[in-house]
Amino acid sequence: MSLHIKNIRNKIIYCTIRAYISLLNLIPRKGALCISSRLGVFAYLIAHDARRLTLANLSLIYGGSKSKRAIRELGKKVFWELGRNFVDVARMPSISIKNVDELVTIRGLDNLKSAYGKGKGVIAVSGHLGNFELLGRYLALKGFNVTVVAAPLYDPHLDSLLLENRAYKGFNVVKKKHAISAISQALKKGHIVGLLVDQDTKESGVILPFLGVPARTTIGPAILAARLGSPILPMAIHRKPDDSHLITVKPPRDLTGRSREELQKTTINYTKDLEGFIRTVPEQWLWMHDRWQIDQ
Repeated sequence: MSLHIKNIRNKIIYCTIRAYISLLNLIPRKGALCISSRLGVFAYLIAHDARRLTLANLSLIYGGSKSKRAIRELGKKVFWELGRNFVDVARMPSISIKNVDELVTIRGLDNLKSAYGKGKGVIAVSGHLGNFELLGRYLALKGFNVTVVAAPLYDPHLDSLLLENRAYKGFNVVKKKHAISAISQALKKGHIVGLLVDQDTKESGVILPFLGVPARTTIGPAILAARLGSPILPMAIHRKPDDSHLITVKPPRDLTGRSREELQKTTINYTKDLEGFIRTVPEQWLWMHDRWQIDQ
């Protein structure tokens, strides 16, 4: 594909997404959820590569316990849920301190307040589950200083659109290429640093079971905790049947030590919490990522 054609394609995609976001903000949330979930199912039908990878990953994890038909239905539900969760991402600027409690509840807030109050920052380990964009927004609305690491999107216009949607006082986004320095500074300032650690990392990591299958896993959060004394808190968000969202904050995962083996043990401990979040609502996790690619 030539650069000119690619630029035209990206422009069309950008304009379409921007128009769709505008639509989702114009109509009532109930109608937006209905439309977006059906578009998610349509995406399942036409997005061949994403559908193939989703079904392959679901088969890898559930092939021994679910039929092929059940796995296909679960795969379709993944796209349905993704479309539904996109609604509140699109409507993020309208979510304020005045209405957020109607949309989001939190379990384990005392765990977060206790860790945050120590002033050493909080390493919030989470994953691409539910409306993970809303998780950071909620914490910032509640007065916590939040810093998240984000990889840039393939198109700078889309990247700017996402940054525009995320903008809120107390919610700071740092680019992945500046992450190490920015994360350290944020933790030293006492911020909550959100790290999504459920995907494959090209950086050095360890091979650990993830949902029962070996996968390359970063030990970065454990290293940061050892260096700075910041507590590690596993947390996640998922959408409930009534279309509200629930954030769950687990108690801190204690650092087991500073040796390579002890850092790995700490990583295993908080990874188990992430696995528990995903297994509770597997249809709300992003299965279209090539998570298990250690042979590559």
